[in-house]
Amino acid sequence: MITTAIVLALAYAATAALLLNLNLTTPLARWIKYTSVVGVSVLYVVTWHGLGDLLGWATSEPMPEDFRLHWVVIEEPDKARGGDGKIYFWIRELDEAGLAEGAPRAYQVPWDEDTAEAAEEALEELEGGQLLNGRMSRQIINPDLMSPDPTAQYRGDESGSQGERPQFEFIRLPPPTLPPKPI
Repeated sequence: MITTAIVLALAYAATAALLLNLNLTTPLARWIKYTSVVGVSVLYVVTWHGLGDLLGWATSEPMPEDFRLHWVVIEEPDKARGGDGKIYFWIRELDEAGLAEGAPRAYQVPWDEDTAEAAEEALEELEGGQLLNGRMSRQIINPDLMSPDPTAQYRGDESGSQGERPQFEFIRLPPPTLPPKPI
């Protein structure tokens, strides 16, 4: 996939070079020439940054509320270098019937102790062969997390409440029932 990204980047660079060459030899107005060269260059940069999704990098988009957990990777914060920790979840979204649908997707969330503990427990269960579904809980009505502004936790105002980070709940799935074997 990396070679595809490099080939795509070189193709845009070649297109920009050809466009520049054409613009130097044609009698078009200067503003058309400049606009086309700048437009292709902007398209080149936007495409390069958009290739992250194609390469399979984890997204920081909000996770679905209900999901099937396939794997977890925990990166602890690095105090020596000042790096923030991250927790990566590989999940599939659940449909209305509670069945996993679509292709798995990698999500990243910022590291915090509660999420890391829940993720580590889930990872141990996954390594033991358990199937797990996950649910996000934002602690909407938790009296321990009340802030000075009582409406902040309902608005989702990040400055008002301490319980803004989603908390994860992982649920064991029963083993699948297999049909009886014919004799």
